[in-house]
Amino acid sequence: MKHIFTKLLFIGIFALTMVACSEEDYSSKYADPSKTNDASCEKLMTGVFYAGREYTFNSYMRIFAWDYSAISRFAQTLGFLNSEGRYQNSDNYYEERWNNFYDALTQYRVLEDVYSKLSDASKPNYEVFVLLSRIFVYDHLIQVSDCWGDVPFTKAGYLAVTSNVAESYPAYDTAESIYSLVLTDLKSINDQLANMTSLSTLTSSALKAQDFINGGDLMLWRKYCNSLRLRVATRVADNGSLKTEGQAAIREMLENPSKYPMVDNNDENIKVVPDRDGFNYGDGYQGGWETWSGQLNRASQAMIDALEGDSRLVILFDANSEGNYVGVDTRTDYATQVALFERPNNENYYCSYDTATFSRNRDMPGIIISAAEVALYKASAINKGYASGDAKEAFVNGMVFSTEFYYDINSTATYRPPTPPPAAEDVIAFAENKWETASNKEEVIATQTWLNFGFLQTTQAWSEIRRSGYPELYFPTDHSSSTNPNVPNRLRYPPSERNSNPENYNLFKDKDNFTDKMFWAK
Repeated sequence: MKHIFTKLLFIGIFALTMVACSEEDYSSKYADPSKTNDASCEKLMTGVFYAGREYTFNSYMRIFAWDYSAISRFAQTLGFLNSEGRYQNSDNYYEERWNNFYDALTQYRVLEDVYSKLSDASKPNYEVFVLLSRIFVYDHLIQVSDCWGDVPFTKAGYLAVTSNVAESYPAYDTAESIYSLVLTDLKSINDQLANMTSLSTLTSSALKAQDFINGGDLMLWRKYCNSLRLRVATRVADNGSLKTEGQAAIREMLENPSKYPMVDNNDENIKVVPDRDGFNYGDGYQGGWETWSGQLNRASQAMIDALEGDSRLVILFDANSEGNYVGVDTRTDYATQVALFERPNNENYYCSYDTATFSRNRDMPGIIISAAEVALYKASAINKGYASGDAKEAFVNGMVFSTEFYYDINSTATYRPPTPPPAAEDVIAFAENKWETASNKEEVIATQTWLNFGFLQTTQAWSEIRRSGYPELYFPTDHSSSTNPNVPNRLRYPPSERNSNPENYNLFKDKDNFTDKMFWAK
C-alpha cells in the first residue's frame, strides 16, 4: 500500500489529494485541511466524489489505461488484435485504478473522523454527508473487489487520521466479508435516509451545493443505494457462500418497492454530467478512444453479432468504409487482422464506436447506475424464482430503457446531426421477440445486460460474464505469454501493494494469480 502510506505521510495528516485539484471552479467546494482546522463534512463529501472521479467520469486514464488496455478486452466490449501479450496490461495501469480507490477511501476516513468529533447536537445536521459518501465508497469498493477479490478495507485509509505509520499497513478483508458488509450496510443506509424526512435549512442548502452526483436529491440517493445493493446481491446470488444472503436481499427489495425504491426509468439514472460545476472530460475521452490511429475504438464482432436487427447498432457504431458493420473477430489470425486494419487510403474494414454518440460527444455522461441495468437484474431474479413478478415484462423494460438511454446520449451529439430514435412499439416488439424465441432465458437476459454495460461500464460487463457465463465468448490462447496466456479471472495485486504491505499480502499470496475464480463466479 505504498501509495497510501508514503504519499500521505509526506503531505501530512491534513493534506488530502482531492484538494490539489486543478479545476478552479471546484476550489470553493472543498475543505482543504492543510489550510484550515475547520474542515466541513459537506466539503469533505465532495472530496470523496472528486477523488473517485477518474473512474466515474469517462476520463482519458480510465478509457486508455483501464478500459481499452485490459477490461474491455476481457469483456470483448471492444475489438482487439490477437497480438502477443494481448491479455497482459501494465502493472502501473492496474495500480492507477487501485490507488484511485484508496485515495477516495482516505478522503472518506477523514470525513468520518471530522464527523465523529462533532457535538451530539451538531451530528444530525451532518450525518447525511457521511451516508452519501459511504454509498459512493461502497460502489467503488465492490468494483475493486470484483477485480482483485480480497482487498484491504476495514483497516485501510487511516494514516491521514492517525499519523501512525506503524499501524498503517492494513490487513485484508476477504471478498466474502466485503460483499456481506456492503449488502447489510446499504440496507441500513436506505433506512436512515428514509427517516430523514426534514433536513435543516443549513443541511439541505449545503447538500444541494456540494452534491454533484444527484444534486442533493435524497430519493435519488436511496435509489442509488438500493440499486447498488441489487447489483451486489445479484453478483453473489447464484454461486458461492453468499447465495442465501444474496437471494434474500433480492426478494426483500423486489417485493417491497416502496421501502426499497430503485432506479425505475432513465430520468432517474445515476450519473455524472460533463460541464456540471466545471468538469469536462470531452477532450480526454476523445483522445482515449481515437489515439493510435483508431486502434482503440474498433468494434468487437461479438457485440456486432449480439446487436443483429437491433436499433441500437447504428448509434453505437460507425459503419465501415463500405457502409457495413464488421467487428474484430477473435477467431481471425493476427496477420489477417492487421491486413484488414491497415487497408490503403484509410478505408476502414472494422467499424468503430460511433463518433457522434461517444468519442466526440462532449456531453457524454459518466454512468453509475442505469434503469436498464436494474430492470434486467429484476428479470434475472424473477426468472430464477428469487422474487415474484413478470420476468418478461422486466426484460422488455430493460431493453427499452437501454435503447432510450443510448438514443438520449446520441441526441446530445454536435459532431453530426443526431439519429432519429426508433418508434417505441418497434423496440417493444423486438424485445418481446427476443424473449419469446429464447430457449435459454438466462442467456438472453445476461447478454442484454452485457450489451447495456458495453464500453461505458466495462468493469460491470466483465463481472457479468464471469457471474453468469454469458455471452459465451471465444478467446484464443496467447502462447507467447508465460504469465497471462488467457483472459484472467482476476487481477494480480499491484507491485506497490506486494512490496509495501508484505506482512498482510503474504497471507493472501497463494491466491494472487490470474486464474483463481471469484467466489461468486460461475
